[in-house]
Amino acid sequence: MLLMIALLALDNDLELAASKVAKLPAIDGKASDEAWKGAVELVVPIGVPEDKPERKAMMKAVHDGDSVVILVRWADDSRNAVHQTLSWSLSDEKYLVQDDAEYEDSVSLGFALEGTFNPDMLAPVEAKWDVWHWGADRSSGGYALDLLHVYSKTAPAGMKSKQKTARDESRIFIGRALDAGTPPFKTLEAPKAKGAEKVPQFATQKPAGSAADVEARGEHADSLWTVEFKRKLNTGQKDDARIDPSKPLPFCLATFNNQEKADHDVSHTIVLKLK
Repeated sequence: MLLMIALLALDNDLELAASKVAKLPAIDGKASDEAWKGAVELVVPIGVPEDKPERKAMMKAVHDGDSVVILVRWADDSRNAVHQTLSWSLSDEKYLVQDDAEYEDSVSLGFALEGTFNPDMLAPVEAKWDVWHWGADRSSGGYALDLLHVYSKTAPAGMKSKQKTARDESRIFIGRALDAGTPPFKTLEAPKAKGAEKVPQFATQKPAGSAADVEARGEHADSLWTVEFKRKLNTGQKDDARIDPSKPLPFCLATFNNQEKADHDVSHTIVLKLK
């Protein structure tokens, strides 16, 4: 049964205004398109919950009535564009992910889908998010990972999940699953015999189905990542948030430097509004 989205209508929610344009920008990881020149920039603090005031991201959004494009820029001194490289293990005599593995830089947008939206993943609330995740390695073919995140007091059926301790000391299960279809990356089979010291674990591929809904490209220049996401306002898929011009849509932003896992920067609630 679908749950109604409970909006956290806080006075201090940030608003990302998506202005309507005649022509959407090209999805190339650049901010120089004509469409971006008139778009209002939103500065988003992302040093949460540690409250690191120096950590910020810059966002813009535009739409053409059919699709929306969201631009995200944030500072990162180094470009990390390979993910979970495999190294040869002398003891196991095979390639494994080891302590010196490289991880990709990435950025995620998590949109309210069902339940009460709270950007704190350890909040004691049940909810579902529609997540667009761009990774410098796995999304280099031009598509973001389109994911469903489930936060539940019981283990969600049909997907892998991890049990965590919520802020109120209760238990919360966090489940993640790729949307249906062919994802934009595949896992490579590791060589059986030792060759190079490190070998890649992933390669891009043409996505299909609901997994192909979100186009995305990123570029790193001058110690800054620029990433553009594009998706239809309404994909018709039940695992995708509908972006309704008449309703604000709450979401949050997270950036990962060298895929920092749990130790990453995240925003408070942002509200996407189409103008």
